[in-house]
Amino acid sequence: MAAVIRSYVSLMDRLAEFIGAFAKYLIYLMIGVLLFDVVSDKAFGFVQNWTVETAQFTLAAFYFLAGPKTLKDDSHVRLDLIYANLSDRAKAWIDMITIWIVTFYLSVMLWGSISSLQYSWATNQRLPSLWAPSLVPIKVLMTICLVLMILQCFAIFFKDLARARGKVVA
Repeated sequence: MAAVIRSYVSLMDRLAEFIGAFAKYLIYLMIGVLLFDVVSDKAFGFVQNWTVETAQFTLAAFYFLAGPKTLKDDSHVRLDLIYANLSDRAKAWIDMITIWIVTFYLSVMLWGSISSLQYSWATNQRLPSLWAPSLVPIKVLMTICLVLMILQCFAIFFKDLARARGKVVA
């Protein structure tokens, strides 16, 4: 790989690692919010109207932020009936093709998320609940994470290209 491409792949992998390390702590935040909800309701009789939606937003943020790391680590679900028996180079060729399918899918999702974000921003869209939180922050995060996943797909393509050529990829 050219130095620029190696730098890009390294940057994207480090970014995915950093975001993934941050994302795993969101589960603890969600547990804390839900624990606060239970204790305040059952022990003190104070019903909170913001905790469930906060937990839902936190879980959504966790899923969005985990996307680039999941792609980087190749820890997503895959049907390995034929794939598992292929050589490393053959797997790289198949991965080079399928990553473009994933990129197309993520691009369509990005297009939809941008449209949804524009609508939420223009209308100040809020959840129809007592707390009525704005949907703009979670939609911004969703859009950013889709961009990061697409950029990670490009890095994966470059790694697969190197593997298909018989190069060692770190």
